[in-house]
Amino acid sequence: MRVVLIPNEKAAGVCSAVGPVRQALADLGAEVLLPPEGCGFPENADDDFLSAGDLAVVLGGDGTIIHTAKRAALLEKPVLGVNCGTLGFMAGLEVDELPQLAALIEGRFVIEKRMMLSVRVCPGEGIPAEYTALNEAVLARGPQSRMVKIAVSSGEELVATYNADGVIVATPTGSTAYSLSAGGPIVDPAVNCLLLTPICPHSLYARSYIFSEEAQLTLRPEESRGEEAYLTVDGEENVRIQVDDRVYISRSANPASLIRIKEQPFYQTLRQKLTARR
Repeated sequence: MRVVLIPNEKAAGVCSAVGPVRQALADLGAEVLLPPEGCGFPENADDDFLSAGDLAVVLGGDGTIIHTAKRAALLEKPVLGVNCGTLGFMAGLEVDELPQLAALIEGRFVIEKRMMLSVRVCPGEGIPAEYTALNEAVLARGPQSRMVKIAVSSGEELVATYNADGVIVATPTGSTAYSLSAGGPIVDPAVNCLLLTPICPHSLYARSYIFSEEAQLTLRPEESRGEEAYLTVDGEENVRIQVDDRVYISRSANPASLIRIKEQPFYQTLRQKLTARR
């Protein structure tokens, strides 16, 4: 088995974990591929390097795992996250659980498919751009602007118009991230759906919506009086959105593939990760 090792050397604890993880995999008979010297994250998660292995082992926190899983999904490569961060919802192992890597080499694991979002920006003038989200796409006000007015449609039907700091469209995976902080529900990742959550809406009646996996959502800012709106995808891309622009969000054709070694139910993980930080 050829294993591509993707470390995020900027994350706490990763540099000290690279050697032990590499040695543990090598001792189990795996061929371990490391990025070229001097090539750091995220450049070390490029397509050529990911293509060289049967799977990728990612060292870092949730952000590192999400970025790599999105790239690997296009190549149909599964990803095992080793958590060196503070939360690690996406991780399959903690950094102190390296003996369990034996199950990876012996094929005693499952591949969990996670729904992703296709996010297409169609400007009033200019060339459309497309992004992929594993957690969420957020259309929100700029740092110096007032609330923004955002209309949300499903297909041809208007769902709601929000005066708010913004709106979040999340996957079930992303329901435990920003959407949860904004008051959205927790959704089991086995349920494929799109989750819409307003951020600090100026209304007593604004609530989250859950749409089917077939939904085609459209977000558009309205009535700009100097307010700025920005689209952020998984905390990575940041795009200015004008009044005449449209943001189309739907289910991506490419799911992310996450390797699960431990038989740990979702709600048990949820309790461990969230209640320990109350």
